[in-house]
Amino acid sequence: MGIALFVLGLAGMVWGARFLFNVRGAADKAAARRNDVRAVTAARTLDMGLTEPSRFGAWFFRLVGGIAFLGSPVIALAGLAVATLE
Repeated sequence: MGIALFVLGLAGMVWGARFLFNVRGAADKAAARRNDVRAVTAARTLDMGLTEPSRFGAWFFRLVGGIAFLGSPVIALAGLAVATLE
């Protein structure tokens, strides 16, 4: 259990860093993907309010990545502590 938490914490740090620092345009791609999904949903449901771009741009994905990047070491350390105590 402890090793799984440790690996999950490390994966969260990598994922968060990817979005926080916009590595290879991850946040920009996620924002563009979100707008594309909204356009497809608008076409399917005929809701023209969804054709406008989302108010959550790349800054939102960078913010979520920053939160994950800062919170994941706590999970990794907890997993390391559990693995050490077992």
